Amino acid sequence: MKVGQDNSIYSLFTPKAHNKSPSVADEKLDVSRAAPQKAPAVRSDQELAADFHARMAKQSLDWADADNDGKVTKQEFLDGQARLAEQDNRPNDAKANERKWSAIDAEGKGWVDEGGLRGGLEKIFPVSVGHLDPDYAERLRNPNR
Repeated sequence: MKVGQDNSIYSLFTPKAHNKSPSVADEKLDVSRAAPQKAPAVRSDQELAADFHARMAKQSLDWADADNDGKVTKQEFLDGQARLAEQDNRPNDAKANERKWSAIDAEGKGWVDEGGLRGGLEKIFPVSVGHLDPDYAERLRNPNR
């Protein structure tokens, strides 16, 4: 292979006079710093549980509110539970659904809005956030410890 001035490898073999060290400005590189990413706010255990119940109430309202009036009546709730049982390919437990409705509509109005649905679901499905102790992972790695 013949190395000449028109070859890109030529620059490796020819000495260049450097009066100064190369700088970022010479290379025209952008050295602007990106803004640091903000970590999401840490939410308390109570906020996480409340968010879960709020989402569950919204989904339940969307599922059961057949006439889209923002309220779920007893019949809409029972029909929704029957549809859910059919969709899940399991028998519909009417007695259990009646007990759930009694917990949801504790005042006996015959209907609940999203807030009432949420309060009832909080009674039926109590949720808490669990935490593992710091030594838990080590005990999983070494069960005979």
